[in-house]
Amino acid sequence: KKKLIPFNKEEQNEITKIFNKNNKLMNQITYEKAKIVREDVFKMLREGTSLNDYIAGSLKKVKQEGKQEGMQKGLRKGKQEGIQEGRKEPILNLHKKGYTSEQIADLLNSELNIVKKII
Repeated sequence: KKKLIPFNKEEQNEITKIFNKNNKLMNQITYEKAKIVREDVFKMLREGTSLNDYIAGSLKKVKQEGKQEGMQKGLRKGKQEGIQEGRKEPILNLHKKGYTSEQIADLLNSELNIVKKII
Protein backbone atom coordinates (compact mmCIF):
# COMPACT_ATOMS: atom_id res chain seq x y z
CA LYS A 1 0.00 0.00 0.00
CA LYS A 2 1.33 3.44 -0.96
CA LYS A 3 1.99 5.96 1.76
CA LEU A 4 -0.15 9.09 1.42
CA ILE A 5 1.73 12.36 1.09
CA PRO A 6 0.06 15.24 2.93
CA PHE A 7 -0.51 18.52 1.06
CA ASN A 8 0.70 21.83 2.36
CA LYS A 9 -1.51 24.93 2.13
CA GLU A 10 0.10 26.10 -1.13
CA GLU A 11 -0.54 22.71 -2.79
CA GLN A 12 -4.14 22.70 -1.58
CA ASN A 13 -4.65 26.17 -3.07
CA GLU A 14 -3.16 25.02 -6.38
CA ILE A 15 -5.47 22.01 -6.51
CA THR A 16 -8.44 24.24 -5.74
CA LYS A 17 -7.43 26.52 -8.64
CA ILE A 18 -7.27 23.50 -10.97
CA PHE A 19 -10.77 22.48 -9.89
CA ASN A 20 -12.10 25.99 -10.37
CA LYS A 21 -10.63 26.13 -13.90
CA ASN A 22 -12.03 22.74 -14.77
CA ASN A 23 -15.70 23.67 -14.56
CA LYS A 24 -16.53 21.39 -17.50
CA LEU A 25 -16.12 18.34 -15.31
CA MET A 26 -17.76 19.89 -12.29
CA ASN A 27 -20.80 21.08 -14.32
CA GLN A 28 -21.44 17.57 -15.64
CA ILE A 29 -21.96 16.01 -12.25
CA THR A 30 -24.17 16.68 -9.29
CA TYR A 31 -22.99 18.56 -6.22
CA GLU A 32 -22.86 15.36 -4.17
CA LYS A 33 -20.77 13.62 -6.80
CA ALA A 34 -18.55 16.70 -7.01
CA LYS A 35 -17.71 16.37 -3.32
CA ILE A 36 -16.79 12.72 -3.81
CA VAL A 37 -14.74 13.55 -6.92
CA ARG A 38 -12.87 16.25 -5.03
CA GLU A 39 -12.01 13.84 -2.20
CA ASP A 40 -10.94 11.20 -4.73
CA VAL A 41 -8.70 13.66 -6.55
CA PHE A 42 -6.95 14.70 -3.35
CA LYS A 43 -6.35 11.05 -2.53
CA MET A 44 -5.13 10.17 -6.03
CA LEU A 45 -2.80 13.14 -6.24
CA ARG A 46 -1.28 12.11 -2.92
CA GLU A 47 -0.73 8.67 -4.44
CA GLY A 48 0.85 10.14 -7.58
CA THR A 49 -1.99 9.75 -10.13
CA SER A 50 -2.09 12.58 -12.67
CA LEU A 51 -5.10 14.89 -12.56
CA ASN A 52 -5.53 14.65 -16.34
CA ASP A 53 -5.80 10.85 -16.13
CA TYR A 54 -8.33 11.17 -13.34
CA ILE A 55 -10.40 13.76 -15.20
CA ALA A 56 -10.42 11.63 -18.37
CA GLY A 57 -11.63 8.65 -16.35
CA SER A 58 -14.25 10.73 -14.57
CA LEU A 59 -15.60 12.17 -17.82
CA LYS A 60 -15.86 8.65 -19.25
CA LYS A 61 -17.77 7.53 -16.15
CA VAL A 62 -20.10 10.56 -16.32
CA LYS A 63 -20.82 9.84 -19.99
CA GLN A 64 -21.59 6.20 -19.20
CA GLU A 65 -23.95 7.23 -16.39
CA GLY A 66 -25.62 9.74 -18.71
CA LYS A 67 -26.02 7.09 -21.40
CA GLN A 68 -27.55 4.67 -18.89
CA GLU A 69 -29.90 7.36 -17.60
CA GLY A 70 -30.94 8.19 -21.17
CA MET A 71 -31.63 4.54 -21.91
CA GLN A 72 -33.83 4.25 -18.82
CA LYS A 73 -35.78 7.36 -19.83
CA GLY A 74 -36.18 5.92 -23.33
CA LEU A 75 -37.51 2.64 -21.95
CA ARG A 76 -40.03 4.46 -19.76
CA LYS A 77 -41.17 6.58 -22.70
CA GLY A 78 -41.41 3.51 -24.94
CA LYS A 79 -43.47 1.69 -22.34
CA GLN A 80 -45.87 4.64 -22.06
CA GLU A 81 -46.16 4.84 -25.86
CA GLY A 82 -46.84 1.09 -25.96
CA ILE A 83 -49.64 1.51 -23.43
CA GLN A 84 -51.06 4.36 -25.55
CA GLU A 85 -50.93 2.18 -28.68
CA GLY A 86 -52.66 -0.64 -26.80
CA ARG A 87 -55.53 1.71 -25.98
CA LYS A 88 -56.08 2.72 -29.61
CA GLU A 89 -57.23 -0.62 -30.98
CA PRO A 90 -60.28 -1.17 -28.72
CA ILE A 91 -61.29 2.48 -29.08
CA LEU A 92 -61.14 2.33 -32.87
CA ASN A 93 -62.96 -1.02 -32.97
CA LEU A 94 -65.82 0.31 -30.85
CA HIS A 95 -65.97 3.48 -32.96
CA LYS A 96 -66.25 1.36 -36.16
CA LYS A 97 -69.19 -0.46 -34.55
CA GLY A 98 -70.98 2.86 -34.12
CA TYR A 99 -70.36 3.72 -30.48
CA THR A 100 -70.06 7.40 -29.60
CA SER A 101 -66.97 8.90 -27.96
CA GLU A 102 -68.86 9.21 -24.69
CA GLN A 103 -69.99 5.57 -24.78
CA ILE A 104 -66.46 4.35 -25.59
CA ALA A 105 -64.98 6.41 -22.75
CA ASP A 106 -67.57 4.98 -20.38
CA LEU A 107 -67.15 1.38 -21.55
CA LEU A 108 -63.34 1.45 -21.42
CA ASN A 109 -63.17 3.58 -18.29
CA SER A 110 -61.10 6.12 -20.18
CA GLU A 111 -61.03 9.90 -20.35
CA LEU A 112 -63.25 11.43 -23.03
CA ASN A 113 -60.52 13.74 -24.36
CA ILE A 114 -58.22 10.73 -24.94
CA VAL A 115 -60.94 8.87 -26.82
CA LYS A 116 -61.66 11.95 -28.96
CA LYS A 117 -57.94 12.35 -29.79
CA ILE A 118 -57.71 8.76 -30.99
CA ILE A 119 -60.91 8.90 -33.05
